[in-house]
Amino acid sequence: MAETERGIYFIEEIGKNAYKIYERRDAAMYLVCGRERACLIDTAFGLNDLKALTGELTDLPVTVVNTHGHTDHVLGNHWFYGGGPGRVLMHPKDRPLYEEVVAGFADMLNDPWVKNAFGEFIRGADPSAVRFPAAEDILDGDVIDLGGKKLEVVGMPGHTAGSVMLLDREDGICYAGDSVIENLWLFLQESLPPETYLRSLRRAKGILEEAGIGRIYNGHFSCVPLTVPRMDGMIAGMEMIVRGAAEGEKFENAVGRGIRYTFGDWSVLCCEDTDLPV
Repeated sequence: MAETERGIYFIEEIGKNAYKIYERRDAAMYLVCGRERACLIDTAFGLNDLKALTGELTDLPVTVVNTHGHTDHVLGNHWFYGGGPGRVLMHPKDRPLYEEVVAGFADMLNDPWVKNAFGEFIRGADPSAVRFPAAEDILDGDVIDLGGKKLEVVGMPGHTAGSVMLLDREDGICYAGDSVIENLWLFLQESLPPETYLRSLRRAKGILEEAGIGRIYNGHFSCVPLTVPRMDGMIAGMEMIVRGAAEGEKFENAVGRGIRYTFGDWSVLCCEDTDLPV
């Protein structure tokens, strides 16, 4: 199916009853439908009514799965408040991140950067009226059965401690969040050491190969999916970083600072205080 534009959302059918929903071409989420339930993988910033949007694509009840707890993957959860038990699922190690987002939502709306970037959406918003659903646990190895469609949970600690990916063997798709991505962030306070991510990446490649995954969709650069062979270069780059054979350069952005390592069209941002060469 060709991509269709619905306001700030760009929607494309990427598999059997599976849709990519790209919010302002910034953060991506994915709707996967079975016979009995649908699963919305991440909720981006949730700038418009996601419940209504998903309702245009399916009349099934929707379960939200967050690949991790960052704001650009969970803020839209509030559209699904009141859905009952099992409406939002997340790895327990990222629940503190999610709870921090929920607790700081009102203050975030007053942040100058947020007002500049999202002013047209939050103007007149009443944060006291926004309710976020509590998250229930999913763990590595769990299977989410949607009825005729199953999504397998693969733990992927690195970008955050509780990052997960979801595998759809039927369509040969991996929904990777920010874990397998062109510009990987490992410099955040909640990120884990490069050695940990390297172990996750090696394990994930083996699982994806065994599952016959042909396409890897992530949370941001989703116009063209990645492939499993592409992970070989990522593993090689991480191995160089871990053994001190890669040269990086200092960077600073709106979130923090660290060391950027570049390998062709793939880059990794690591902490400054990591014992790595500069």
